[in-house]
Amino acid sequence: MKNNLAVLLILTFIAGSCTLQKVAVKVYSPPKIEYPPELRAFIVTSRYVPATGPYEDVQWGAFESVDSVKWKISESVVDTLGKYMTEGNYFLVKVRHLPRMLRNNSAELPEALPWDGLVTLGDKEFVQGFVILEGFGQEPGKTEIKEENGRYVASRNYKTALAIRVYETQKRRIIDDSVYHFQTRIEAEGNTPESAIANLQDSVNGAGIAAGRAAREFVNGIMPARIPASRFLYVKGDSLLMVADTAIRMGNWNRAEGKWSYLAYKSKDTLVQARASYNMAVACERDGRLNQALGYANRSQRLHADKNTQEYIAILEQKLREYQDKVKNGEIIRNW
Repeated sequence: MKNNLAVLLILTFIAGSCTLQKVAVKVYSPPKIEYPPELRAFIVTSRYVPATGPYEDVQWGAFESVDSVKWKISESVVDTLGKYMTEGNYFLVKVRHLPRMLRNNSAELPEALPWDGLVTLGDKEFVQGFVILEGFGQEPGKTEIKEENGRYVASRNYKTALAIRVYETQKRRIIDDSVYHFQTRIEAEGNTPESAIANLQDSVNGAGIAAGRAAREFVNGIMPARIPASRFLYVKGDSLLMVADTAIRMGNWNRAEGKWSYLAYKSKDTLVQARASYNMAVACERDGRLNQALGYANRSQRLHADKNTQEYIAILEQKLREYQDKVKNGEIIRNW
């Protein structure tokens, strides 16, 4: 009888110790320029046409001539923006060329587009906003030659200006309207000065490369990073917690969050509510919803006080303070 009781106690201890499991999580790290959390689906396009003619005629497409090279490069900027904004599935992007919009032929920001047309197009395309290349400009520098260890290096600097405006159509507000300036240096080597210059990209290809790098640098400023972290999750105590654990192992956080959010409020067991609330805090932190994460963690602690939860609350509070300090100091720009 004593032996059976000892085995039962051991099994109970093992089961309890497996209730909370450590998992590797990549948590959200804010970008330099942060968009509203609900703004995720965009049309990316351009209204820039490097044309000559009266301004009003250019706006409506009745221009005299077009710099086809600059136009082609500016359109490739749109493609590059769309390509890199889709990385990590953080943004949903649709690239569109030549939509019916008023044109602009400078590197400066023109007047904003009228809301009615944008809202209509946004509803049609099922997006929440637009990232529009409103203007574009580029200045190549002089070709320079220098000798390094018996070889010659040819280089050329390019200054690229991207006038970008971000519209949130559902709330009819402009999230960003800035002219961003980038510098790109392109180099090539050769055994002689002449061969180094010959190996350097010609002006057209070099301009395209510089514009592409500028677009990539802009996207780097608005894309969040994912930082590896270790967190605990409750995996037992209810069948739905076990279902959620299986979903996490398969990388399906959305399914797991659905189970946790249900249990956090609908479970008849307050301990299960506490555990589900704790897991919801982890899910929210993972997506950068720090205020929600802290709210769920505090709720978990109120329902069932626990040292591990209190330690996690301290982590979230520290992250929130650091985030607020960065916003206050201008290290993070919240454009809303």
